[in-house]
Amino acid sequence: MKILLIQENGRHDANRRYRECFALQSCFLKLEHECDVWGLGHENYQVTPDWDSYDWIINLENYDETGWVPSLSNVKKPKKFLLSIDAHCRGEGVFENTFREGNYDVLLHATKDYVKQDHHLWFPNAVNDELIKPLDIEKEYDLGFCGNYVNRKPVLEFLEREHNLHLDIFVIGDAMVEAINKYKCHFNLNISNDINFRSFETIGCGTLLLTNYNPQYEELGFIDGENCFMYSDPNSLIEKINYIKNNDTNEIAKNGYELSTKNTYLERVKMLLDTA
Repeated sequence: MKILLIQENGRHDANRRYRECFALQSCFLKLEHECDVWGLGHENYQVTPDWDSYDWIINLENYDETGWVPSLSNVKKPKKFLLSIDAHCRGEGVFENTFREGNYDVLLHATKDYVKQDHHLWFPNAVNDELIKPLDIEKEYDLGFCGNYVNRKPVLEFLEREHNLHLDIFVIGDAMVEAINKYKCHFNLNISNDINFRSFETIGCGTLLLTNYNPQYEELGFIDGENCFMYSDPNSLIEKINYIKNNDTNEIAKNGYELSTKNTYLERVKMLLDTA
């Protein structure tokens, strides 16, 4: 099968090879399919693809700010997929409109709550295990956070002040993997009802995940106290932090890493090939 992935090539050199399009391309190639990547910033962008030469086209672009993604409404031969990673930020209606206007066949949602119709499929975020892995470095911090403030600033500042949270704000690419590996425990707060990339990056590094509760976690194999820790309110958050600081949680972190092997992009691609 021949597949085309559409996504911008990224705006930060340090993070470019971590783009979803390259992770998915690698997996399709491993499974002996042809797979091309095209989009703004790629070397081949000036050449419009021969759409009908593909069996599948998967549009991964969630933030086309200049209108560079072409309409695929008149493209008939390939099966067309639209991947919605950020409906929890932009709203599901944005993606439903693009789906209709482009005459797509399948809308892939990273957040299960938005899977409501026959043409929807759940396609959760995943670990890029080619790039995200445990490193042989010292755990320098009991509790850390690597990412952006967004809606988290008040709780991050509280944890920094009261619980010595180490902050790595807008640390990306290889430096992100190194930062997460330096934490005994990585704090996470999802923006909304999503299961964010940080959840998977953390366990993929073999670092203990501490995240807010969401029932979708359980469907992906995350179990509180077995392979991660989950909190449901401020009191349970502090209880979990105190427990982590005062107890050996290496086995739980190891279990989390084992779970990461079941939540790789390769496993997601296999699922898509089996069900779509």
